[in-house]
Amino acid sequence: MFLKHLLFYFVLQLKKIFAQVIIAMAHHGYLELEGGHQMIEFIVKQCSLPNDPPQGKRSTDPEYVSNQALRLMCDNVLQLLATTVEDMEPVLAGRPKNNRDRGMHVLQLMKGMSPNFHESLVELWDTVIPKLTQYLEDASKEDSWSQKNWEDLTLKLLSKSLDVVESEDWIADLGETFGSQIPLYHSYPEEKNFLYKCIGIIMRKSTKKDFINKHLDLIFSTVKHTDQVEREGVAIAMGFCAASHLDSVLGKLDSVAKNDMAQKSGGIFKFMKDKSEVDVERIKATLMLCYGYVALFSPVSLIVSRMEATILRSITPHFVNVKTHQSTELRKAVIHCMDLMGKAFDPERVKNLNFVFSRRHEFLVCLKDTSVKTNLIRTLDLIGKALHPDHLKAQYNFSTRGELINHMESYMKAESLTSLTTETRALAMNACATLVKLDPKLSEAEEFDLIKTATECVYPLPRDGGGVAKKGREEMEVEVEVLLESSVEALHDLLKELLKKDLTTDGLDSIFKHIVPWLLSTQDHERERALNTFLECAQFLLEHMEPAKSNFSNQSSVIARLVPRCTDPDAEVRKLAVDCIYVSLKIASRVEGHPADYKDTMIDALPTLKERLVKGDPSVLFSVINDLSKVIAKKMPSDQLQNFMEVLQEGLLDPQSHSSSGACVVLNGMMKIRGAEILKQVDNIVTSLHNKLASIDFTQTRTGTLRSIRTLATHHLSSVLKTLLSYQLPFDSDMVEVWQTLCQDPQLTAAMIDHMLDLLHKSLPYEERTSDEETVRTATSLPMAVTCALKIIFDCEETEEQGLKAYHTLMGALMLRIGSSVGVKPVRQKEMEKEDKPKGKKVAPVSSKSPEPSLAAIETFRSFLTRTKSNDILDILTEEGCWEKFEAEEDYPEGFTILTRALVASSVAAPHISKIVASLTSALSSLYDPQRVVVAAFFAELINQKCMDDADLVELVMNSLLGRLVDSSHKVRMLCIRGLGNIASVGSELVKKYSTTVLSAMMAGMDDKEDPDDDITTEAMSGLSRILCEIEESHIRAILINVSLKIRPCFEKEKPAVRAQAIILFGNLSRFGDGPSKAPFLEQIHSNLVSLLLHLNDPEIEVKKACKFSLRLLGPLMGSEAINNKFQRHLLEDANLIYGEFLNDLAKLMIDDFPDKVNFYVMGCVSFFKSFWPEIKSNAALFVGYLLGNLPEARQNAISKEHVCSALIMLLKDQTPAVRCRAAEAMSLLYQY
Repeated sequence: MFLKHLLFYFVLQLKKIFAQVIIAMAHHGYLELEGGHQMIEFIVKQCSLPNDPPQGKRSTDPEYVSNQALRLMCDNVLQLLATTVEDMEPVLAGRPKNNRDRGMHVLQLMKGMSPNFHESLVELWDTVIPKLTQYLEDASKEDSWSQKNWEDLTLKLLSKSLDVVESEDWIADLGETFGSQIPLYHSYPEEKNFLYKCIGIIMRKSTKKDFINKHLDLIFSTVKHTDQVEREGVAIAMGFCAASHLDSVLGKLDSVAKNDMAQKSGGIFKFMKDKSEVDVERIKATLMLCYGYVALFSPVSLIVSRMEATILRSITPHFVNVKTHQSTELRKAVIHCMDLMGKAFDPERVKNLNFVFSRRHEFLVCLKDTSVKTNLIRTLDLIGKALHPDHLKAQYNFSTRGELINHMESYMKAESLTSLTTETRALAMNACATLVKLDPKLSEAEEFDLIKTATECVYPLPRDGGGVAKKGREEMEVEVEVLLESSVEALHDLLKELLKKDLTTDGLDSIFKHIVPWLLSTQDHERERALNTFLECAQFLLEHMEPAKSNFSNQSSVIARLVPRCTDPDAEVRKLAVDCIYVSLKIASRVEGHPADYKDTMIDALPTLKERLVKGDPSVLFSVINDLSKVIAKKMPSDQLQNFMEVLQEGLLDPQSHSSSGACVVLNGMMKIRGAEILKQVDNIVTSLHNKLASIDFTQTRTGTLRSIRTLATHHLSSVLKTLLSYQLPFDSDMVEVWQTLCQDPQLTAAMIDHMLDLLHKSLPYEERTSDEETVRTATSLPMAVTCALKIIFDCEETEEQGLKAYHTLMGALMLRIGSSVGVKPVRQKEMEKEDKPKGKKVAPVSSKSPEPSLAAIETFRSFLTRTKSNDILDILTEEGCWEKFEAEEDYPEGFTILTRALVASSVAAPHISKIVASLTSALSSLYDPQRVVVAAFFAELINQKCMDDADLVELVMNSLLGRLVDSSHKVRMLCIRGLGNIASVGSELVKKYSTTVLSAMMAGMDDKEDPDDDITTEAMSGLSRILCEIEESHIRAILINVSLKIRPCFEKEKPAVRAQAIILFGNLSRFGDGPSKAPFLEQIHSNLVSLLLHLNDPEIEVKKACKFSLRLLGPLMGSEAINNKFQRHLLEDANLIYGEFLNDLAKLMIDDFPDKVNFYVMGCVSFFKSFWPEIKSNAALFVGYLLGNLPEARQNAISKEHVCSALIMLLKDQTPAVRCRAAEAMSLLYQY
């Protein structure tokens, strides 16, 4: 009895001695006697002593005993009792790993003392406790301890024990005993947590209302609201109790909300508060968590009715007001509450209840403060679990679920993105994951917002979670790492739950579209997390999908977005990207109908690429991505090829330069393998690639992009060229690079040149519009674009060989192009604007000024000659000023005449002459005058250059020219006449062959009625002059006089060239004046003699020279040696002639040698008194004066003196002083008359 009294003493020294006595008694078997259990209880209580409160000085008493020292000694006593004293075992098993693995000993004690507790427990504990012991042993060997599993097992043992006892009083006594233990665990929150759970189990079993209410008050009054572990223990205890006493628990919680959370203060001392704001927030946090577990563990049949009416009504205000508070615990509680509510109404828990969580969308809204989130979230999570159909065995319409989810979203948004210090975001996502299981299914908009919020609150977190690495803060670093891992895991769990609602590729796509922006992040860890997320979701879908319901229509976009990441600067990202593509292709395989275990060698080979991706060697990466492109090209469905190309092109602008380069490699690979299938998309692809070039700076990516266009051109050259040639001129620098890249492929260059030459041949070179009798020619866009493109092509060194191979066709085409561009105005801007430009895309800026057609053609021609090394031609054209002539409408035929001479003399061009002729022959029938002019000028001069001594070529060219003698263009007719006249240069044999034809052509040329400027006539006479030197008299006899008569009017033509050519031709006819045609031709000489003599003093030098030339030739045929001598001695080509003196002397000789012709000559002179030129009138008056003045008196009667004198008198009235002067001088010579 004395020892029993000692149990209640509080002096530590006495307690220490008493403990020593107890261990001694145990060894002698006294503890097995009555009251022994009280001794054990004393020792156990001392093992739970709290630490001493902090004090300034340590006691100097040598007998001083601290709480810690006594507790340690009692621990040792308990250890000795359990291990050295038979039939002695301790009694606590909540935390078996604490205090030297006490659990094993506790279990042994319980097993041994089961008869002492209650005889009904023996069989149960004998069966279960060995299993628990084995569990502990196994866990210790495998190092795989799970505290939660252990607690579940021990709580189950407690619950079963209560069932087998079936004594309400015993259960109540046990509950009281457990309740009395609470103070012992003031400093042990984990043990206290378990103790609360045990009490909850007991309350669930008890039917005594007083006991229930008492212990509800007890556990809520003893919980330390600042400790989350204790708070959770209380909440779970409340949940356990609610399973049997829901209304009592809800009443208690409502009472706490009304009473315990009130801040009572007033009066003048209102600054003194019974409960601080912080205390209230902490109680709220506990309360929120309790509601969550109450929802989860309460009876299915009751929870549905209580949810809206009681639970949600009680917790909803806290979601709205929590943003004004500063309690982290409360926020956590709110979030946890939401999570639990979602689980409560999980469809698998409420199978037979039709529950639709209609207010769910309102629950993910606007809390910026982290003070109360956690427990609210936990509460919601528990409520969600409580409403799950699996729990309710029925469907339940959770009408307020949306509101809860909105709150969760707000919690996530409010979390810091620079550091990770709480588990709020993870809990919020877990709660959402629970809620999305409930009906109704989230709308598309709700799902979009939820995924967006969840990803945006996780991905931006720093790689280390934002923890500060400081010495001595290793625990913090570990905690941050755990928080980060749990956040990422929570995100993945949430997305998987969303995916469960739509286990199709569409469901995966709704997640992937949120991942896409993060794939382009400049932060490595953000890209890595995004890929990890997609891989997790894709693998989940692959394992659980229903292929028959899927149509992987977005496969192309997914893979195209992943491709750039395969060459990411970060090795982990590269590996993840390949894994993602692998799983995506596996999903596609399933959708196509293949079984899950189907082996595809190409797809199955992808994981091996990862090993090669570890190294960052560019050459290795290129090899890997090239191999990958082959797999993708092989597996990409045809109907998705277009979209794949479009999306992949966006990868060219990837922020990571090496990634954009990788996208290029795949794009090029796809072009090579599948390019033939994308004909209809060529325009869009080329346009897109060109637009992107304006934003690509990385050299490798630019090169790859340009090569992709080149690869596409190998499949669809005409379509690619059509698009390229539709761009506005002048081409921007990016387009210039495109053309230059195309030129790097010799075969492509050859085909490209052929195609562009064909376009030049078939396209309208210009448009003609006539207004106000003025014809305006405007260039058309396509030939202009071809011309500019050819300029770029010829500027590339690689095109020399192709330029030489197509030398003749290029030469001919460019000659025609130059001719077609003369006098043509630039293309109108509207026409040059590319049609159907993609909207919203960047287009490279272009010059507003259109290139001049003529200059563009000339520059292209110059580049062509430079590239083909035709330097001799360039030199001649420069020396002769041909570049300027090519631009002038009047002079360009002359320019082509010079060019022809240069071609014939060129070592490069000469071998191609016959082919150039062949390429131009058809153009002589062109609808466009300038093109026919060019060919005619070329052919005409070519004959003059003897056609490279090729008789067949001469025949071809002659026939071609003869065929255009009736051309509508007088320039063409003139050049044809010139060319025919140039036959004289070829040789006498060919001249004889064509003499008749050519003479007829010349005669026709002189009769041309549509020759206002006498150009054709001039050329005809010039050509005839040359021909006459080569033909026989017999060929000209029949037309000799006719020719003389035809050219006579030309002596008086206004154009000096016409007069000169006519006079020269008449002189050349003298070659045939001494034969059978002598008499008639002599008559023609006398008929034209006066005209020739008068024009000997023509105002134009060339006419003077022509007259000298002809008179020298005609002199020998006149039959007067004196006159002939006069002509030969005085009419030298470059000699100065004293005209008056020469005329006076000649008049005397003419009177002497041709007396019967004097009157004829005089009357001939009088006819020139009406000449157009004052000089000719003056010459005629002077010649009349000399003829009449030198005429002997005896012969004066033969002259019509009156007519001559009256004519001279009229000249005295002429407007020109010189004429009047000459008339007066002539009259002065007639003094004898």
